[in-house]
Formats: sequence, C-alpha cells, structure tokens
Amino acid sequence: MGKHDFLTPKAIGIRMKAKGLQKLRWFCQVCQKQCRDENGFKCHTTSEAHQRQMLIVANNPDKFMSGYSEMFEEAFLENLRRRHGTKRMRATHVYNEYISDKLHVHMNATQWTTLGGFVQYLGRTGKCVVDETEKGWHIQYIDRDPKAIARQQELEKKKKAELDHEERNRLFIERQLKIASGKEGADTQQQPTKLRRGENGEKIKMSLGMKKEGAKKETVKTAAFGAKGSSVFEQEGKERREAESEDKHSNKRHAVDAIMEENERRKKENSRRLEEESKRQRKENWVTTGIVVKVMNKKVGDGAYYKCKGVVKDVEDKFCATVELLDSGDVLRLDQDDLETVIPKPGRKVKIVNGLGRGCTAKLLDISVDDFCARIRIDSGSHRGEVFDRVEYEDICRVADE
Repeated sequence: MGKHDFLTPKAIGIRMKAKGLQKLRWFCQVCQKQCRDENGFKCHTTSEAHQRQMLIVANNPDKFMSGYSEMFEEAFLENLRRRHGTKRMRATHVYNEYISDKLHVHMNATQWTTLGGFVQYLGRTGKCVVDETEKGWHIQYIDRDPKAIARQQELEKKKKAELDHEERNRLFIERQLKIASGKEGADTQQQPTKLRRGENGEKIKMSLGMKKEGAKKETVKTAAFGAKGSSVFEQEGKERREAESEDKHSNKRHAVDAIMEENERRKKENSRRLEEESKRQRKENWVTTGIVVKVMNKKVGDGAYYKCKGVVKDVEDKFCATVELLDSGDVLRLDQDDLETVIPKPGRKVKIVNGLGRGCTAKLLDISVDDFCARIRIDSGSHRGEVFDRVEYEDICRVADE
C-alpha cells in the first residue's frame, strides 16, 4: 500500500480535514481547537497552552459557562429563525443543522448537558413552543420582532374586516328577502271588497236555517249582478292609490338605506382613526409606576415569589421595575417580562398601560373571561367618557390606590 493510498491514516486525516466537521467530543472549546482522534485530544489536554487556558477559566468558571451558554442559545435560535421561521420542527433536525458549522459553540461548554434540557429551557422562558411526542421533542420559534407582530396584526385586522363585510352582506340579503317576501304575500293575499248592490236596490238576504232551492238561485244571481256592476273609475283610483303607496314605501327604504350607509361610513372612519392612534401609542414597554403587578418567573427567589403581587415603585430604562410586594414587603428589581398585569373586579379603577389611551385611568365595566378582554370607560384624557370594548388584559392593570 502506497504512502497516500485511500485507506491510509494520512489519507483519512486529509479527507476529515477537508470535510471540516469532525467528532464533537474531540473539540476543545476553550482553545477553539479540533483534534482528529482520541490520542490527539489527549496530547492537547496535557499541553502547556491548554493548561494556561484552564487556569484562566478556573478563576471564574461561571462567567465563561454563562458566556458560552448565551452564545449557544443565540446562534441556535438564529439558525431556527432564519431556516424555518415559525414552523414546527424536530429539535434533533434543527440541532444537526446547527452543528454542521465547524465554528459553532459546543453544548459541552454550556450549562445544558442534553438537547432535551435545552429545549425545555426554551419552552419555560417563552422563546419557543415545545412539545414532546413519540418521535422526540418538537420546537416552534416565537417571532417577537415588532415588524412581524405588526404584520400579523394587520393580517388579523384584514381578516376581521373581510368577515365583517361578509356579515353585512348576509344581513343585507336577508333584509331584502324579507322585504320581497312581505311584498309578494301582500300581492297574493285576497283583499276584502265593498259590497255592491244592484240597480233596483234589492236586499240581499242570508238564512242560517234550511235553504230553499229558489232562494239559493236568487242569491247567486244577485251576487253575480253586483260583481258585474263594479265601477271602472273606482278600480283605476284604487290602482293609483296602491302605486302611490308603493312609491312612498320605496322612498322610505331608500332613505333608510342612505342613513345606514352614512352610519357605516362614520363607524369605519372612527374605527380607522382609533386604530391609527392605538398603533402610535402602542410600545414595547408597558410597566409604569403606581400599578399592581404579579411575579410570574419561577426562578425569582427559587419560586418563593411566584404569583406574588406587588406595587411598582420605580422604573429604570423603561423595562426594569422596582416592585414592593404586598404580603411580605420585600423589594425586588425585575424585568417586565417577569411580570404580569393584575385585573381587578368590575367597577374598580384601572390604568391603561399600552395601546389606545396609554397612561389614562379608566373604570372597569365588564370582563369577558372566554375572550380574555374587558370593557372600560375612560375617566381622564382626550377620550374621557368614551367606552372601549374588547380591551386586552395586557393593556390594562389595577391601580395601586384602589
């Protein structure tokens, strides 16, 4: 066998080096060095350069581990977002795509020992939607980009507008069918006619007892004579009055339709103006002073403060809040992602923390538990006295003074 034949160690090493990706267990994350086999990795770990790097890491191991963990998480989520978007994918498939880059951060250098533990961490922090099946863990990225959220909201509004338009058309068609059916019924219904007497002024007699044959013939004859003697002018006058009545009803219907169209146009303009104003006032930060919030992060105090309520005393950098707990009086410094708004009972005072009317106080009128929204009446600001329907729970919060 020659020096550079196909199965020689030299040829195998050359092919492995050209491929780029080698066994992950023979990679040193601290030194950023990839070894080809177990012997090479052992020689590297006993080298002087590696020992110096390990002494530096030993001085502050938490700092290096947290740094590698952040880099691994950021690169993994970036790969998931760019390649698959918000599709539901198998976690192993996404991980294999991520490690195909030979310069990636290895999981051995992070705080996670298994891929399942890392996937569960992403689910707990709300960065991805995860679920476990017989085939393993599945992951779905949650896009929190403001542009993507705005685009999704525009699509939902467009879909809702189309549904409203279809509903209006359906109601209009039903109304027209009712009008047409009522008119047809009125035309087909037999109208009572005025009794017509003969020229001789004969009396028409009705008998409830036994009828004689002669009387029956006479009655039929008289009724037939009265039908033939109807006046042509009276019939024309009746038709003219019916036509005028139909014209009046038609004009009334046109006037009602015009009023309804004008009302619909005003409602659309008002709704569009409110949506534009709500879009201008909606921001990423919502936490503000003087409101009651709830702690929703289980890691705060090892779960001792989970779902505890507190009052926001101060806000730093728009997102960091200083919260004083109501029960224990402890003061915590938390991010707004670790907090949740508190919805009081109907009739109490709330504050609008995001969206239309941001910063204004209002009175909570009603709560829709199924739709996760509420109905409020504004007590201050330019919209004072107006009633807002279907306000989301995240946009209002209980006031601390209440």
